[in-house]
Amino acid sequence: MTVDRARLADTLLEIVAEVPDPSALPGQLCAACLRALPIDGVGVSLMSGHQAGGGVLLGASGAIGHRMEDLQFELGEGPSISAVEDGQPVLVPDVLAEDARSRWPMFVQSVETTDVRALFTFPLQLGAISFGALGCYRSRAGPLDEVVNALVVAEAVTLALLQAQAKEIDGNGHRSWLTEAVVDYHPHVHQAVGMVSAQLEASVEEAFVRLRGHAFRHGRSLEEIGADVVARRLRFTGDELMPE
Repeated sequence: MTVDRARLADTLLEIVAEVPDPSALPGQLCAACLRALPIDGVGVSLMSGHQAGGGVLLGASGAIGHRMEDLQFELGEGPSISAVEDGQPVLVPDVLAEDARSRWPMFVQSVETTDVRALFTFPLQLGAISFGALGCYRSRAGPLDEVVNALVVAEAVTLALLQAQAKEIDGNGHRSWLTEAVVDYHPHVHQAVGMVSAQLEASVEEAFVRLRGHAFRHGRSLEEIGADVVARRLRFTGDELMPE
């Protein structure tokens, strides 16, 4: 099924239109993407390919979109991260296929427990620089025939976010919704990374790897492990994780 061009044009105008309440922008972007494309879930994240921790979830269409983006934050691998690192779309018609398992083994292992069977991720980029990703998820396997339409939608989402970023600080110097999203996304994790980095006298990248590894081995979320570190119930020393 090809999306009607008039409908697509209306969707694009809706995406880039001024939003009275900027904090509603992520929800509007996700809702518009769902209407424009034959997908079941969507997530919009800000990230840098060289940023420890992966990225910041700005918005999701529901539990599926939120779960897919959160998994990549927690595991440090996945299609959104790859799309930003490579600066090009990542199209996976069958997420349980061997090539996907080889590329993102931990991510695919976790996706098996969800209803997602296909995913299509598009970098949000200005020129050669990617600063985020639009992740589209579907419950049935198979290719996305509307790739060109998806690319156009991703460009519109990029424009909308760049417009919002330009207005990030208001005239009084207060933090905007965009800054708040970055600060408030998994706050315990970011604080814990700094603490573990100090405990190990290591880089923040290594500290993040250690946190992620422990969370994955013990079947706990990264936020839970981060909260334990911040509350001083856990600390890292050498090769061992010790109770405080």
